Amino acid sequence: GYQLVDGQTVEVTVSVTRKDPSQPVVCILRARSLDGSETGRREVLVPPSSQATVQVTALVKTSKPPAMGDVYGCGTDVPAYLRAP
Repeated sequence: GYQLVDGQTVEVTVSVTRKDPSQPVVCILRARSLDGSETGRREVLVPPSSQATVQVTALVKTSKPPAMGDVYGCGTDVPAYLRAP
């Protein structure tokens, strides 16, 4: 789901279900304008968990007024800059 915060921000909430919840994943959340074009994007780390399904919420900043927010996709190839040191 999503909630429009202001003319430059959308809050995106996604439920992430993993076969192996001990593995971290990265999800790409995005904002889209009224014409459907992508106007903002953010990578979010979903850390290991004891539960198979977790809910993640993050703010996505936009370059144009947002009309909606969604998840582009999730994967197990977590970039080094998102991993804990």
